[in-house]
Amino acid sequence: MFKEYFKIKNYAKISYQYLVYGIIASILTSLTAGISFTTIVPLMDRLFAKTSIVLPKGLASFHFLQVLTAQLNFLQPLVLLRYVLFFLVCIIFLKGLMYYLQNYFLNYFSNEIIRDLRLNIYEKIQSFSMRFFSKKRTGEITTRMIYDINLINSIFSREFPLIFMKSIESLFYLLVIFLIDWKLSLGAVIVFPAIVFPVINIGKKLRKLTGQIQTNYANLGNVISESMYAQPVIKAYNQEKRIIKKFADENNGIFRLTMSVIKRVGAVSPFTEVITTIVVAFIIFAGIQKVLTGSFSPGFLLLYLTCLGSLINPIKTILASSASIYQSSSAFPRIYNLLEETPDVKDDGKEEFKGIKKEIEFLHVWFEYEKVNVLNDLNLKIKAGEKIGIVGHVGAGKSTISGLLLRFYSLREGEILLDGQPISTFTLQSLRSHIGLVTQEPFLFSDTIKNNIVFGLKDVSEEKFDSVVKITRVSEFVENLPEKYETVIGERGLTLSGGQKQLICLARAILKEPSILILDEISASLDADSEKFLHQALDNVIKGRTVMFIAHRLSTVKELDRIIVLKKGRIEEEGTHDELLMKKGLYAHLWDLQYSQVKKYRP
Repeated sequence: MFKEYFKIKNYAKISYQYLVYGIIASILTSLTAGISFTTIVPLMDRLFAKTSIVLPKGLASFHFLQVLTAQLNFLQPLVLLRYVLFFLVCIIFLKGLMYYLQNYFLNYFSNEIIRDLRLNIYEKIQSFSMRFFSKKRTGEITTRMIYDINLINSIFSREFPLIFMKSIESLFYLLVIFLIDWKLSLGAVIVFPAIVFPVINIGKKLRKLTGQIQTNYANLGNVISESMYAQPVIKAYNQEKRIIKKFADENNGIFRLTMSVIKRVGAVSPFTEVITTIVVAFIIFAGIQKVLTGSFSPGFLLLYLTCLGSLINPIKTILASSASIYQSSSAFPRIYNLLEETPDVKDDGKEEFKGIKKEIEFLHVWFEYEKVNVLNDLNLKIKAGEKIGIVGHVGAGKSTISGLLLRFYSLREGEILLDGQPISTFTLQSLRSHIGLVTQEPFLFSDTIKNNIVFGLKDVSEEKFDSVVKITRVSEFVENLPEKYETVIGERGLTLSGGQKQLICLARAILKEPSILILDEISASLDADSEKFLHQALDNVIKGRTVMFIAHRLSTVKELDRIIVLKKGRIEEEGTHDELLMKKGLYAHLWDLQYSQVKKYRP
């Protein structure tokens, strides 16, 4: 388990100087806390019992303590009281200052680790290809980012500092009681293993249970995410009770596992308290006998009992924190698995892509997903400035072609060349900055319309922005909104129509002036009027660009330079609309199917 903690230095900055400062402050805090207890001796012996202070044998060997004891025995009670109270105020002030410093330094040390770890995880997630996101559920990723990190945060920001501070306190109190009477103290210490080993065993069980809880939280997060996104479908199919039951099952699983954890954690404190009470009872009996025989004065017995009693709370805290560390450390494997996962698309290109000048070429491209072939020995050339349509049955590999061009995925075999150079020789940033993408499902952020359009771009001039929103016809509906381009559109753009959202996404793609424009089923979910309006906007923006128009509706591609027809990951046929109709092949068949449906339902 400890290897997991040392491993964290690979993913987070470790400010050892703050750890050292915190350790020094912790030692001083424990010393001042322990020293404040020594005022019990003169108060008890000289003021209340009105007897002389008698040093135990363990302390009598220290010359400075003999001198100090003689001075204290010489002082008048009221004078001694003033000195003792002044000393107590000073030592408590120093203790408070040291406690503040130890808390600050140790928390700075731990929270810096968590900050860097959280950032590294998020950066790692952003480096993954689309294959990763298609395999991982949103709830699982969110759980790792929030719940797992919070578990580790509790280890570094609370449990480790607590264990360290309480360990220093315990060592000081142990030193004091051994100096007063080592034989008596030895008997008390022997019982500690009987407390520690059962707690360690409980901790191991907690780690396993917490791992199961984390899995349930990931499932619960996924249920929440899906149910929020799919509300229209849930309501349309009257599935509210089913989704509630699914949520309840996961929620009850978390409840049962959490109660198992609570049951085990709750057993630690009563168990340790019973054992320590038995030990203290024995010490009180033996200590009083020593006072009666004159081995040391009553003040030292009270100091001994106070330090022994003060040992109980630190030990209980150490054991409880140890159990929590075992419990929380189950998050480490999940986080390390994520951090150590290798992205299948590597950004190792050195050259800057300046935009397409001659042609895009797919050479013997093979691609598979989950061991199912999607593209099979695909060969395709697209000239710069050419407008092509890509059509075919669902699952034919149409969108995969655009995803590979954007390097969302890595090829199994083959090459994609841009002006004769392998696509992997270009940096991802320069490649993607010259490719505009508009997808079937328009994704908009919960932000203003303007920020959604200029997303990812800096220093966009007002003239350029106004030109883009005009040619994409965004300006025609935005001008009617009360706050114009500062209108906040809500999560996923729910306050806009489908056509309006697509126009904003089109404006976002055009604003970065791409030489390649990919339009992926952008009119599939639009009504006839919205589709017509969108295509009018497209007529303004596709000029001078290389355009790939992926479509299911064949009417949207009939005017393009060339149409590519895919079947099972291969090019079945290609040509213009008229040429393909004359071939009477797959395209003509698809056209007849769609056209016959239009005639069938036309009034």
